[in-house]
Amino acid sequence: MIRGLFNRDPSAAQRAAGLNAASVKRPVKLRPEWLVAITAALSGVIVGVAISQIPPREAIAILVALGASCLTVLVLDRTINGGNLLSAREATYRSFFEHAIEGVFRTTPDGRYLDANPALARIYGYESPAALIAGLTDIAGQLYVDSNRRAEFQSLMKAHDRVTAFESEIRRHDGVAIWISENARAVRDWNGDVICYEGTVEDVTERHVSQRKLRAALTAAEEASRAKSAFLAAMSHELKTPLNAVLGFSDIIRNEMLGPIAPPRYKTYVEDIHAGGARLLAIINDILDVARLSGGAISLVSRSYPAAKLLSEAVSLARSATLDQREIGIDVQNLNSLVDVDPQRLRQALANLVSNALKFTPDGGEVRVSSGLTSSGETFFVVRDRGIGMASETVAAALEPFRQLDRSLARRFEGTGLGLSICKSLVELHGGVLAVESTIGAGTTVTMTLPAVRTRPRETLAVA
Repeated sequence: MIRGLFNRDPSAAQRAAGLNAASVKRPVKLRPEWLVAITAALSGVIVGVAISQIPPREAIAILVALGASCLTVLVLDRTINGGNLLSAREATYRSFFEHAIEGVFRTTPDGRYLDANPALARIYGYESPAALIAGLTDIAGQLYVDSNRRAEFQSLMKAHDRVTAFESEIRRHDGVAIWISENARAVRDWNGDVICYEGTVEDVTERHVSQRKLRAALTAAEEASRAKSAFLAAMSHELKTPLNAVLGFSDIIRNEMLGPIAPPRYKTYVEDIHAGGARLLAIINDILDVARLSGGAISLVSRSYPAAKLLSEAVSLARSATLDQREIGIDVQNLNSLVDVDPQRLRQALANLVSNALKFTPDGGEVRVSSGLTSSGETFFVVRDRGIGMASETVAAALEPFRQLDRSLARRFEGTGLGLSICKSLVELHGGVLAVESTIGAGTTVTMTLPAVRTRPRETLAVA
């Protein structure tokens, strides 16, 4: 027989304790010391009288009887007070069982309820524990929405003798579906056979509903992002078609391929048309890149390429894009190393970083680029400027697409806010990391680090 919380009859426990657990009073304990003292005193008196009036053999018999009486008093005291204390404890435990917030249960392995508390009855939609025990006789078929959950529960019990956070969808007595979380253990007899399962049940429906709403919101956001990317890609392609015509014809006119321009002022206009078209084409290409990167539509075409050449080509592209011909310091420490990258994409990322450095550094400010190897063999590229810088708390925003830190109509610097975002995505596509450090008025340092697996020393390549 299992002793403990679940094998006590509530009415019996209440009768043993008086009325109920709330009205249990501390048992009045007998003081055996007083009884023994009184008995000893009386014994002394009786013995004194007896010795003077009766024979010695009868006096000894009287003393033995008195000793037995004292022993009986002590035994009765321990029995009575021990029983009272045990009844009080049972009533306390039963009160805890009856008033627990979580559902508490005991079931047989074949799926019948042996005991349940009022909280479990409320969770399952029954009026009382007795109604639950009488009405719910097949847990697998009546309780779980998926009847296989009971078999899974028993399988876990067989393997571990306990289950924790076992979440399932169930049907209440009124037919409403809810979610519960069970924690239980297997109770075994001396032979190791499972007698029952006992544990607790918690209603987690609200949490499941919140999680379902969150997943739905995330799915909707992902679909919206894909739709936005598809729209941007489609619109960009539609814009590029007429823009190519503008650029092509303006280039023919400004180069006077079909004859001189008259009057000469028109040539200035054509130069502006071509420059504006080229700038618009660069913006459209950036938008297309963002759309492709967010949709995972860009795949790398990797090959071994000199790190030093990659850096010098990026500097040349940046100068052409910004028309800024100031001196840029170049420091290449890994002249003999190659990197396994997509040269076009990594060159694009480096050129964007150098262009940003030139754009945000006033005339006379220093811009430097460098490349090298870390102690663990990773290739890094660093673009450092002494420009206007930005607050450290705005760095994360600067790495997001379409984020302009200066949103005013009178902002000093043009741009779409895509440069850093594209750089970050392209570096991560190579398995690398882009880190930005910046201080207002002191400049910005951007470090691009590629994993060691993309580094190939030139001598290693020659041997291979």
